[in-house]
Amino acid sequence: MTVAPPQRTEDQLDRARQCREALRISFEQLANEAVGAGWDEYDVALALSELGKKLVQTTAESAGSEADIAIAKALFEIRKSFLT
Repeated sequence: MTVAPPQRTEDQLDRARQCREALRISFEQLANEAVGAGWDEYDVALALSELGKKLVQTTAESAGSEADIAIAKALFEIRKSFLT
């Protein structure tokens, strides 16, 4: 799996879009592989969603203080609302 590196940008929304596009093909391949192995598509979607939430939580926790964690979670929710 090859993931394209980010292009230089100061626009956080554009950076998030770039990242999403760079990961999209591999993400879809993973989901299709799981469905092909016999997992229900809904179960796969829920599992991937939970894994994403866990990654956000772990990333926020490694940021340090409670304030950093709250900010990281808030930014995640803001980005999610703009990207849907």
